[in-house]
Amino acid sequence: MNFMTMIQRGWFLTRCLMMMAMTATAPAWAAEYEVDGKLSQTIFRVNSSNLHASASFTVFVRDCGWLIQTTETNERGNVLLREIGSTNAGVICECYHGAQAAQAPAPGGPPPQTVATIIPGDIPVGQLDIAVTGHLWLMFASQCYWTHLKSDRLTPVYDWHASVAAHGDKQTVEAQWDLLSGPGSLPREVRYLGQWEETNGLYRVTGSNSVAGMLIPTGFFFEARTVGPLLENSLIHGMTVRKRVDVEVTAVRPVCSRASLLPSPPAGTFIIDRRMPDLAAPSSVPSYRIAKAGQWPSIEEATQMVGAVRNANALPPPRAPVQTPPPDIR
Repeated sequence: MNFMTMIQRGWFLTRCLMMMAMTATAPAWAAEYEVDGKLSQTIFRVNSSNLHASASFTVFVRDCGWLIQTTETNERGNVLLREIGSTNAGVICECYHGAQAAQAPAPGGPPPQTVATIIPGDIPVGQLDIAVTGHLWLMFASQCYWTHLKSDRLTPVYDWHASVAAHGDKQTVEAQWDLLSGPGSLPREVRYLGQWEETNGLYRVTGSNSVAGMLIPTGFFFEARTVGPLLENSLIHGMTVRKRVDVEVTAVRPVCSRASLLPSPPAGTFIIDRRMPDLAAPSSVPSYRIAKAGQWPSIEEATQMVGAVRNANALPPPRAPVQTPPPDIR
């Protein structure tokens, strides 16, 4: 164990003792608020043009439940509307569709298509590198997450390799963090470390305000880093920024105006359900359509719906009627 590793272990043991002492007297979590803001993201690419994206967002929080609404615009100008939320520490529900789906369909035209996913877990790791909701959850809605940690290892919320879709949801890395005001509060800084104790992911608050006694970030930035080339005249590698996210808060309200912190899928929504790995075929994920708007099926209901879909797909195609020749009237 090298000197830096000893410092890291000492830091973690000290933090554990502090958290145990503070948790013993900490009040039960109870708060609600909303945060509006805007986000910009740049993914730096070697030998290719960088990828730029932006989003406006609102984060709704009540106790340990949360909902994140985003309007995301990529470098091509395509707009995606997304809602993702959880009221149960174990299931995350998400709906997304193109911006045109928010408009009324043309008379006689097809209804807009909404896709939804149901994901087991309590950390919204995106399944694409461009995903932004994980950043917003960590810095604005993770207050209940920190009090239940039992080690210094965290799921890297920014890394799509750690998503359920990538079968990496058990992945954790060593980390360091500092909260704004102890257990039950949001993070001031989070560092995700690599095997050489290098910082591969860094979140840092740029300012905070107190809202109804709760410290809320007024902005933050995130950097995903990779090991770069050797530093000049050195045997030490530098770190290269691979992705940068900047977030600015435009409004905070000490209320939560949403009655429900789950998205509301319209009737006909196509749901990809990742709670049922035993039903997943090697090349597919359990999926079905809902007939009723706002419906999030229980796992028992979803199992029946998936079975009905697969049984229908397994039926042989109907036989064409036999064409009998007309009678000979000669």
